[in-house]
Amino acid sequence: MKHITAAALAIGLALLASACSDPTPPVTPTPVPATITETFTGTLLVAGNNMIPFTVQQVGALKVSLTAVNPPAALGLGIGTPSTGVCATFQQTNVAPGGPVALSGTATVAGNFCVSIYDIGNMVQPVSYTVTVQHS
Repeated sequence: MKHITAAALAIGLALLASACSDPTPPVTPTPVPATITETFTGTLLVAGNNMIPFTVQQVGALKVSLTAVNPPAALGLGIGTPSTGVCATFQQTNVAPGGPVALSGTATVAGNFCVSIYDIGNMVQPVSYTVTVQHS
């Protein structure tokens, strides 16, 4: 009788253990299209690097364009997160004004982001610029 009880107890424990599994991970948010457009203007000095902060409200598309530079100049443009007064970029490129979207991707978290606009070494005088950021 003891053997039957022990076997029943072992089977019961095995069934109980199989009913307990790893929890289901939370559902990843579905990225939404960029619905907010912000336009930033400023002046970039020779050898300068300006940080433009903005806040993303929800996971979704992110697009950055250099829409105007006066006088015309190719500049560096990056996107990242603010860190101790600078923009710690995770994506950057050199761009000419008025071209297509220069940087794009998906903001995988809501929160604080920034654009970095900087001299790539060819400026001879300060320039005024306009940067457009589209996000959700």
